Amino acid sequence: MTLTSTTLQTEWPGIYYDGVSASPHRVTIQVRPSGLQIIAQSGSQLSWQYQDVRQTQGKYSGEEVRFERGSGICEVLTVSDTAILDCLHTVAPDLVSHFHNPARRRWRLLITCLAGLTSIPLLWAAFTWGIPWLSGPVTTLIPIAWEKELGQFMASKLAPPETQCTNPQVVDSLETIVTTLSLSVESNPYSFHIHVVDSPTVNALAAPGGQILVFRGLLEHTETAEEMAGVLAHEMQHILHRHGMRLLVQNFSMGFVIGALSGDVSGIMTFGLQATHVLQTLSYTRDIEEQADQAGLQLLLRSGINPEGMLDFFRTINEKPNEKKKPSQHIAPYLHTHPSAEARIQRLQNLIPQKINPTSSLLPNTNWIQIRKLCGSSRKRST
Repeated sequence: MTLTSTTLQTEWPGIYYDGVSASPHRVTIQVRPSGLQIIAQSGSQLSWQYQDVRQTQGKYSGEEVRFERGSGICEVLTVSDTAILDCLHTVAPDLVSHFHNPARRRWRLLITCLAGLTSIPLLWAAFTWGIPWLSGPVTTLIPIAWEKELGQFMASKLAPPETQCTNPQVVDSLETIVTTLSLSVESNPYSFHIHVVDSPTVNALAAPGGQILVFRGLLEHTETAEEMAGVLAHEMQHILHRHGMRLLVQNFSMGFVIGALSGDVSGIMTFGLQATHVLQTLSYTRDIEEQADQAGLQLLLRSGINPEGMLDFFRTINEKPNEKKKPSQHIAPYLHTHPSAEARIQRLQNLIPQKINPTSSLLPNTNWIQIRKLCGSSRKRST
């Protein structure tokens, strides 16, 4: 194909991960008719043929574009500007048909809006019956600011001040872990907020808009800061991929969806309590949980945190129920809302590279065994 336009942008800044180390490399990506040319700052170059590349992220608004090549812990290329997809379909339309085409998305969204205006009853019926495929495109249209407001309201109901553990050592430690992870997140529209709930329940929840709830029971079941980092990386991915909002869109009335799309803050009070109940009682699909696991593992690697901590926590959770041949009442919520620990361990073990560059110790000057007990100790002293 010969291009006659001289205005088409064909070079894009991106981040390259070689699949061996967790170090990011800033590169320039050239879109060519036969493939992607990756040029490092040192001048070295790589050529990726389109047939060898798959797109794993960038279908939804606000997501960075992610390309992968190889299997297991593979080579990864991320681009924050989704306009590269338009360029690809212009330069090599016959070779990139397996990549997402934003033009089709824009057309699909236009058709959706027109259908909504001309056939409200049909759209209402679709949401009433919970058609999963519709939740993704609709969620991308919900303003981030509205999502943040909803998340703050839900967090205030799930973790009111009187139920929180506010021990500064605990809160500072968890916030430090989240900050370390956040530094490796590209194009992050959220500010993450940690709430430690003083409850023996072994669970963690990701509310929309950046709100993360960690229950004391889960904190006490972690043996190291790296184990907690694995949990937090997983929950952060639920937020970054807007899984919570998609779950709410699938299970709510048309009134909620219209209020969310319009950014009507007054509707948050109307639907906030119901949204809180949905988040507590419903589970994500297996595909969504696997996406949060895999993306969380990649985030740990990029942050220089030993990913074995994530697996160690799953092993701990998997062993505890076996002591009495059934889950305890406190561990049961985590097992109910997350996939089988054994399956997760096996799947993630296959994704960890055999050679990992030396990682720095997370919270090296902190005694984690003491930190994890501080909430319970504070509660006992006050009673």
